[in-house]
Amino acid sequence: MKWQEKLQEWQNFVALDLDLQNELEQVSKQSDLEDRFYRYLEFGTGGMRGELGAGTNRINNYTIKRIALGLARYIKENGPNACQSGVVISYDNRHKSAEFAEWTARILASCGIKVFLSDMLRPTPELSYLVRHYRAFAGVMITASHNPKQYNGFKVYGSDGGQITLKTAKRLMDILENITNELQITAKSRSYFEKNEMITVFSEDADQGYIEELKNVIQNKQLVSKEGKNLAIIYTPLHGTGKVLIKKAFATFGFDNLRLVLAQQEPDPDFSTVVSPNPEDSAAFTLALQEAKQNAADILIATDPDADRLGVVVFQNSQPVYLNGNQIGVLLLDYLMQQKSPTDLANYFLAKTIVTSDLGTKMAEKHGLQVRNTLTGFKFIGEQIELSEQKRDKKFLFGYEESFGYLISPFVRDKDAIQAATLLAEVALVLKLAGYSLIDRLEEIYQTYGYFVEDLETKVFLGKDGITKMAQLVENLRQKEVTQLAGESIVYKEDYGLGMQTNLVTHEVVELTLPQSNVIKLILADESWVCVRPSGTEPKFKIYYSVNAPSKQAADEKMQALKNDFNKMLTELSED
Repeated sequence: MKWQEKLQEWQNFVALDLDLQNELEQVSKQSDLEDRFYRYLEFGTGGMRGELGAGTNRINNYTIKRIALGLARYIKENGPNACQSGVVISYDNRHKSAEFAEWTARILASCGIKVFLSDMLRPTPELSYLVRHYRAFAGVMITASHNPKQYNGFKVYGSDGGQITLKTAKRLMDILENITNELQITAKSRSYFEKNEMITVFSEDADQGYIEELKNVIQNKQLVSKEGKNLAIIYTPLHGTGKVLIKKAFATFGFDNLRLVLAQQEPDPDFSTVVSPNPEDSAAFTLALQEAKQNAADILIATDPDADRLGVVVFQNSQPVYLNGNQIGVLLLDYLMQQKSPTDLANYFLAKTIVTSDLGTKMAEKHGLQVRNTLTGFKFIGEQIELSEQKRDKKFLFGYEESFGYLISPFVRDKDAIQAATLLAEVALVLKLAGYSLIDRLEEIYQTYGYFVEDLETKVFLGKDGITKMAQLVENLRQKEVTQLAGESIVYKEDYGLGMQTNLVTHEVVELTLPQSNVIKLILADESWVCVRPSGTEPKFKIYYSVNAPSKQAADEKMQALKNDFNKMLTELSED
């Protein structure tokens, strides 16, 4: 169907949501209308995320009902036990999240699928835990994570509590291709299904089980219980879901000196006090730093709206220092490895993504800890945990990615900012009691393994043409014969789209074992690298850089040279 026909279908639908109807009437530019209707919003490898609004290429009641029906058909394909095991549904603080969660519950229940529905907003990692707790067949989280206020999304989880596998995602995509009557999808009321016990609403009692499991994240419970009050912590949930569990957890474990940023503690779908509710962005800490001027703190922590990402600021010589995702991960890994004997550590594995710094790899290999690299996205780290359990293989020690995502205990199978905040507070406490800071320890790590510096550049490609341009840019790089960057020879070209690694010196080609993905990584002779990939959830082209050198100054200079050289090449490729 042409986009004009789909637009006409919506305009002629007499029962169209009034807000969406009014929105469409305000759109005058044909290009804007085309962008809203030229396709259905793409269901990616873990779900669907996009801007709120009218149209098939937006998030609204109708596109949510369509994906809910697709999920229902997939579950029914898996038989009556899958339907009875059911689906756990939760949601964050975003516009219409509760409404979308209820529609999802009603559609699933109308198809004969049992639903466990949250009575309040909850963090994404708790949803992962609850899928396992209820032994459900699947989970749904209505969230757009750290995206701006105009976004929302629909994230799908498997029975292990991890994001759905690529195979499951592909099947869901195939099912959704045959659902084109989104305006006609409806269901009886929530109260009807509650009376028939097809929808069970769970309350805050569910939180206690998560807190009990969280206790296992603490490595030295007696020390934390006794001395935790000596660590001054300022916390902001950035108007999201993190406050309830962080407060409960820290009070339970002994971190009593916790202050919240009052202006950001309550849920707010407009994220009124921040430009972007993303703890990766230093601007997210503006109010927390103001609070620190009034009340001295050892550490500032921020969680994104669905509390799966953690940002951290510490103080060194009274000056704030923003830790990046790689640095936080390295500090957590370092502490966890210290808790195991060398013999015991050999029974564990570390999972990290291919765009995460190799500093963690060097640390792990020195201590005999197996390293498993995965594609970008925490779903692949979750899959490694499940595979190890099935094979009764090595045990999971830690998983992380550069984009501020961490997991310590596998009772959750996705990144968990509450776990990470808990353990990082313990690390900061232990160091403080010994007269050190997180920065001091990080410096010791750099002096041992070399100075690693990482950076991320993001180029935005909006609209229908943007997707085409991103794909073409990657393809141009794939075809480009490049042998040198920043004065260093390129030794390996890893093309995850073609599934092969080429040694540019010997011309030997080796098959990559990871799933195919439109990612290209260039590895230099000095082990620096650059990696590019189009985002799977946003109209963004991401460029990851990593360099290492004997000194911080040398590493910074090398990074600048690498970025300059690569961007010059990208400009040329964009003009091809």
